[in-house]
Amino acid sequence: MITETKTLRILLADDAPSVRQALRWLLEEIPSFAVVGEAADGETAVDLSRELTPDLVILDLELPCKHGFRVAQHLKAQVPGIRVVILSGHGDVATRRLALEMGADGFVEKSDGWAALLAQIHQVMAM
Repeated sequence: MITETKTLRILLADDAPSVRQALRWLLEEIPSFAVVGEAADGETAVDLSRELTPDLVILDLELPCKHGFRVAQHLKAQVPGIRVVILSGHGDVATRRLALEMGADGFVEKSDGWAALLAQIHQVMAM
């Protein structure tokens, strides 16, 4: 029996080039993942998401032009079926709660590491 594995199309949105580059390098090591774009600010993240229609956006909160909370809110309203995982340096309860209220499907603190991000991606995409 032959099964087809769907490629998960991912957009990275973080203002730090080193974070985007590291995420791309790590995610593209997984055969079923493809990074289809990168954004360094919130406006670009929204524009690229509408243009590229990724399955998942990995989104930092502290973005120039449009804060990650607003980006998540716009993405969920404008791109049907898109999933959003917040990857942030701020992991307090209030920040996590607000992220979910604004439309994020998942949340990972940057200090939680690679395994936590992968687990959150799998959990969110199984929803």
